Amino acid sequence: MLLLAAVCLAAVVPPVSAGVDLQSAASTRYNPADVLRAARTIYIRTNTVFFKPATLENGLLRRDEFQQWGLSITREEAEADLIIEVDRKLFTSSFVFSVIDPHAKKVVASGRVNSLGGTVEGKITDSFIKRMRQVRASSPSGQSK
Repeated sequence: MLLLAAVCLAAVVPPVSAGVDLQSAASTRYNPADVLRAARTIYIRTNTVFFKPATLENGLLRRDEFQQWGLSITREEAEADLIIEVDRKLFTSSFVFSVIDPHAKKVVASGRVNSLGGTVEGKITDSFIKRMRQVRASSPSGQSK
């Protein structure tokens, strides 16, 4: 019985050397930096009454880099290349945010800011712009220039 199972498994699973190119499989993996680099439209979603999307929109739109990179903000979630989702941790002054690829349903960046000592919107804007600077300074798929 055990021999029959082994023979059946060997017939179903091809050996690694049977045309499977592991290097090309690795190069086609999902890369969050590529998603951030290619994004053009952003939708802002909030899960808390302590945060208004319009204030983050304003903060992003006032940044020179945001304009130079050709980014825009949409009010239609279905049109977005990225979603910035903001939530507040219960009974704290901490806000967490996630940058989501809506097509793949994957988080491509995230962070946490505190409302003490400044505005949440300004801190999220700074964090998002800093991350975008990093990915736009590097070439696609993590290869250096």
